[in-house]
Formats: sequence, C-alpha cells, structure tokens
Amino acid sequence: MIKTTYHCADCGLDFEATAYYPEQAKATCPKAAEHSNVISREKAVEILAGSRGKFLTIEFTKRTTGEHRTMTCRTGVTKHLKGGKKAYDAKALGLAVVWETKSGEYRSVPTDAITALKYGGKRMVVR
Repeated sequence: MIKTTYHCADCGLDFEATAYYPEQAKATCPKAAEHSNVISREKAVEILAGSRGKFLTIEFTKRTTGEHRTMTCRTGVTKHLKGGKKAYDAKALGLAVVWETKSGEYRSVPTDAITALKYGGKRMVVR
C-alpha cells in the first residue's frame, strides 16, 4: 500500500489517501461536504443586501478590537430611525447597517470581515 498526500484547494487541508497504486487513491477531502457551503465575500454581501428583513446570523471580526463576534440581525428595519442623515456613507466604508435583535440597536458590520453567514437555515463560510 502506498500513502499519497494531497492538498485541498478549497479549504487548504493536507490529507492522505492509501491505495496499491497512486492513481487508484481517492483524493477526496475529508471536509468535502463543507465545501458546498463556501461562498465568496461578494456573494455574502449580496445575500445580506437581499435578505429583505429576514433574520440572519453573521459571524465577523470587529475592526476596532479584532475580536470574533456572532450577531443575529435583520436588514431593512426602519421602525427605530430617529430622523436625519448618517454622518458617514456606510457603503463607501465597506459597512452594512443591520438591526441587532439582542440589543435592539442598529449596528454597522464590516463586509470585508464577514467569516460566516447563516441564512434560510443554511450556514455558509465566507472565503
């Protein structure tokens, strides 16, 4: 039996497959089931913008402290607006404005720091 080491291009995992001949080894990543849940950052922003008020969970890294945060939120909530204009352009700064359900406040999420998204019962990893 010959052990052959493979490298998964999707997740970066190194794994081994064993067979009598290297060409017979099944080069299937052990985490292949998770690969179908991998989306691009642009697709994550599209899902976030197109959620139309439905609940979703976002995992991201905060810009200020670098801590990893998980937030359940909604987009498109306008009930709690006080009036006036924002002091900054969220899109120009790469931010998505959401309504956090736990605190009951608006939050700005950095779209370039999103690591995972759960929407419609499906968890997607952002790469």
